Amino acid sequence: MKIMLKIAYLFAMLSLYTCATTKTTNTAEAKADVQQIDEKEMIEKGFSKGTITVNKSKDCPYVLTVEEYQDKLDPINLGEFFKDGQIPERVWVKFSSLRMPSRCSEARPVSINEINKRSK
Repeated sequence: MKIMLKIAYLFAMLSLYTCATTKTTNTAEAKADVQQIDEKEMIEKGFSKGTITVNKSKDCPYVLTVEEYQDKLDPINLGEFFKDGQIPERVWVKFSSLRMPSRCSEARPVSINEINKRSK
């Protein structure tokens, strides 16, 4: 009788474990689908995928690199969007080119129209 109870307990634990792992896998897949949908939606709205890096130059403290373009960009109004000083590394961005002298030698000046944090 004790052996039958142990076997039943083992099967119950095994079935609970398999249900739990299935739920987490589906959740991970759902998050990946949401990220792909968000990416497609942002691109349709006219945003570009960008990365902001801190620059050593005092003239242009941040450099924006957009995946679609080869050159680096100098966002002159980045501080207007992130007043708390917490500048994210990955962003979705809409920008306009400016016809003004460059503040730094490695990037051309742009004005940011809209910017959002990007998770991946």
